[in-house]
Amino acid sequence: MASLISINRGKITAYGGLGTPLAMIGYPIAIWLIPFYSEVTKFQLALLADLLLIARLTDVITDPLIGQWGDITNTRFGRRKPWILLGVPLMMIAVYKLFVPGEDVTVTYFLFWMVLMYLGFTIIGIPYGAWGAEISTDYHQRSRIVSGREAFTLIGLLISALIPLGVEVSGDGISLKEGLNRTLAAIFLFKDFSSSNQMRDILGYMGLGIILLLPIFAAIAIWKVPDPMPIVKKKIPLREGLKYARENPLLVRILAIIFLVIAGESFRNTLSLWFVRDVIGIETVGASYARYFIAGFIAIPFWLWLGKVIGKHRAFCITLIGTGTVSFLCFFLEFGDYAQFHALFLLKGACFGGLQFLPASMLADVVDIDSIKTGGRRAGTFFALNGMIAKISAMLAVWAAARLVDFFGFIPGAENGDTEMLALRFFYCIGCAAFFLPALFLTWFYPLTKEKHEKLRQELENQKS
Repeated sequence: MASLISINRGKITAYGGLGTPLAMIGYPIAIWLIPFYSEVTKFQLALLADLLLIARLTDVITDPLIGQWGDITNTRFGRRKPWILLGVPLMMIAVYKLFVPGEDVTVTYFLFWMVLMYLGFTIIGIPYGAWGAEISTDYHQRSRIVSGREAFTLIGLLISALIPLGVEVSGDGISLKEGLNRTLAAIFLFKDFSSSNQMRDILGYMGLGIILLLPIFAAIAIWKVPDPMPIVKKKIPLREGLKYARENPLLVRILAIIFLVIAGESFRNTLSLWFVRDVIGIETVGASYARYFIAGFIAIPFWLWLGKVIGKHRAFCITLIGTGTVSFLCFFLEFGDYAQFHALFLLKGACFGGLQFLPASMLADVVDIDSIKTGGRRAGTFFALNGMIAKISAMLAVWAAARLVDFFGFIPGAENGDTEMLALRFFYCIGCAAFFLPALFLTWFYPLTKEKHEKLRQELENQKS
């Protein structure tokens, strides 16, 4: 059983490491992909939003299927590892096609490879999330596993930020030493460098980094980490599983929270590059995000400690308050307010550390409650629902953000007037608050505490004996 498996730091590290290349995919999709295809390949912003919506819709359909199939997979290698092995080559090919495109990119080309990339991400991501919930059933050890994974996620995000930074500070005649000095100056001395006409190189190098690291980290996790087969009293069809999910108020609540938080973050991220570059006037965008993810990484031990002291849900509330406050204050910044923006962005990055792992750890705890009610272990179905909800929220938020600024006349890479820039400023700074406020309310009154979880765990163990 999963509870009897010894989980040491090495296994947690090996498991969490796969989060690095997976995060490296998320960052460019959230920040760089839309600006690249709208500014470089000249896709109309509204059309691009619609294509991404269609791609995400197809991906949402696959999530419950992969979760269900993962739960009933039974091989001598485990039930999660075979799916990860299947998804890795698919995602590598799709990433290359999307991140290193030719000069003449058609709508069909973009849509086809976006669909395949999301499919590959689903085939890896859902089993990977369920795997983490099954390695251990201990309340605090599970937090260690999830926080370890999210720490590597932040490392991946940091690498993805450093790659465009490296491109931004480089140029003809720039030596490696000078490039390194420029990188350090951009991060720690807040020095700005021109980054015009470099977006194709930025996206290409990020894609190659993902292709290099994904098979390496996947192989380490598969080799080093156990893939336990929990005792399953009955296998539950997907339709019945969804019925139980609807009847589980805790699951509905945490999924609603995740929906709102991801929607708020995705809405903001869609407009982030343009806000940083065009509203504040910062050219070296990669440096801003490098500092952002460094702050998030450093803050993870604090959020882990705070979750133990006051509870995961209350710690998560603090991250929501901090994130919402920073976003609101950014509305009052003007062009050239570099110091103020950097200070607020660092604070937002620190909050991002808790925002990453606390909801996932809370969801993993809910798996136990379903196991008590159904007699089955359906972590894959739970994380599939989580993935589906996350993708629906991100899909709708990205589409809405791009459509809204397009409606008000904002044109990426062009000279925009006061009305267009005000719309960009408003939706970037205020838009996410509409999502975070109800999420804060739902989280503050979250009922599953450490004590209640331990009682439910004991009930589950009694059922097994």
